[in-house]
Amino acid sequence: MQSALRASLRTLLALAVLTPVCTIRAQDARAAGLYRDSYVLEAKRDYTGALAKARDARAAGGNAYFSAIRIGWLEYLQGDFKGSIASYSEAVASEPKSIEAKLGLTLPLLAQRNWRELERACGAVLAVDPRNATALARIGLAQYSGGNFASSENTYRRLVEDYPSEMDYRTGLGWALLKLGKNAEAKAIFEGVLAVSPDNGNAKAGLGVR
Repeated sequence: MQSALRASLRTLLALAVLTPVCTIRAQDARAAGLYRDSYVLEAKRDYTGALAKARDARAAGGNAYFSAIRIGWLEYLQGDFKGSIASYSEAVASEPKSIEAKLGLTLPLLAQRNWRELERACGAVLAVDPRNATALARIGLAQYSGGNFASSENTYRRLVEDYPSEMDYRTGLGWALLKLGKNAEAKAIFEGVLAVSPDNGNAKAGLGVR
């Protein structure tokens, strides 16, 4: 009798342990399947469908941070920049040290040409990673577009030092110099770019400025 009782107790304990695990695994599997569907739809450029699946995955218990990143990206692709900003901000709040979330936030701000907020968002990346090329390039553009040409020049000089063969950074520096009236230096930069990239439109346009 006692041995039968002990066996029954062991069975009940096993079920008590296994049932939550099975539930969690089933939940994870459902979310994973929805994420998979989301990727398939994104590849087909069905961003609305992909976004719906990503939201379903979050509702099914998908990882909160990853869901916010995924949804923010799809909202950006869909052109819902306000929603994308909110989702990426949610991701930043969830993982304050995440560089990818902070960089993600710059995408809809760049699309909106919201230069002031873009500069602030890039600054948050650079506070963690001072030589992050993506953040520097976007803050350089924000500074230039906002009329802060001296700061843009300094930013692009840093980029050219780190990535001497990246022509976009060189032409960015050239245009900032033009706006500051440093035409001779700008001309030398544009000519240098065309010496290795003869069809570079930005350099050609820069040389055409009088």
